[in-house]
Amino acid sequence: MARSPSSELPFEVLTTTWACAVCGADDARPYRAAMYAIGPRTFDMVRCRRCGLVYCNPRPDSGTLGRMYDDEEYYTHGYNLGVEDQNYFERKDELIAEAEEEWAALEQEVGGRGAALELGSAGGFFLEGARRRGWQVAGVELSPPAARYSREELGLEVFEGWLADAPYEPERFDVAVADNVLEHTTDPRQTLRELRALVRPGGHLLVIVPSYVNSGIFRLLLAARAVLPRRLLGPQLCAMLKFGDGDGGYPYHILEFDRRTLVRLVESAGLEIVSVQGSVPRPAHLFKREDLSPVERLLRGVFVVLDALMRWRLAPPASVRLLARRPRS
Repeated sequence: MARSPSSELPFEVLTTTWACAVCGADDARPYRAAMYAIGPRTFDMVRCRRCGLVYCNPRPDSGTLGRMYDDEEYYTHGYNLGVEDQNYFERKDELIAEAEEEWAALEQEVGGRGAALELGSAGGFFLEGARRRGWQVAGVELSPPAARYSREELGLEVFEGWLADAPYEPERFDVAVADNVLEHTTDPRQTLRELRALVRPGGHLLVIVPSYVNSGIFRLLLAARAVLPRRLLGPQLCAMLKFGDGDGGYPYHILEFDRRTLVRLVESAGLEIVSVQGSVPRPAHLFKREDLSPVERLLRGVFVVLDALMRWRLAPPASVRLLARRPRS
């Protein structure tokens, strides 16, 4: 659940303005006011009139972004997207088991195992799932506590810092993964180019981004939120749907892609699209409990139906999973 804005700033907050990170246009219209907050300082989202990217403008400057990720509560509030109700590290066994299943499916798509890099590897649970399946793994992580945990507790090769400074040789990896990473970056195209350089020709890049905020479903719910029965939805679902002003927490997501803008960005970074699939995250309080009220059971059914519609491209996705390939020449 997101934190409510307080009356005091937890640290110095500086901002900067910027243009669209996909098409470069400085031509945006208001989209969602007061979407996020750091203390009393709120942050608005705008939408590019040319390509449709949604982004935070003004956004926190680089120093402020760094202080946001130093927040000790990031892995409880910021990392879970409002979907989970547990701290990331408390879910170690669950996340490693899920990772093993995801890597098994990815192996079928890319044609086997090899060397894998994860950007934004957090505590290393996704990499550990790959290692248990026989992959050679390495990671890049900005958060000092998370990088230290992955090295000391799991014995993983994880570089602490920016991707551009990572000491990995070009074309070392068969697969690179950026799972819920690009929406945090100030230059997503450059990030993709750096990942491309680390993947061998013919190798693959898996990108996953949230896309609910930049979807017709969000816009419809935003227009209707004044009449929606919040008491029946419950505080957790309302926070996940980002109904309140400033209660989305810190502006960790400074970019919000949809399927079209993500495809355009990936192609502009010199990668070939292999597949694109949409889905919806499943809220823990609806899917990890059985003692649900009739309303909660109804809401769980709604999420199941929405997920099917998104996978069949009959509804705009809340999350986009894109598999790309580096051309062989």
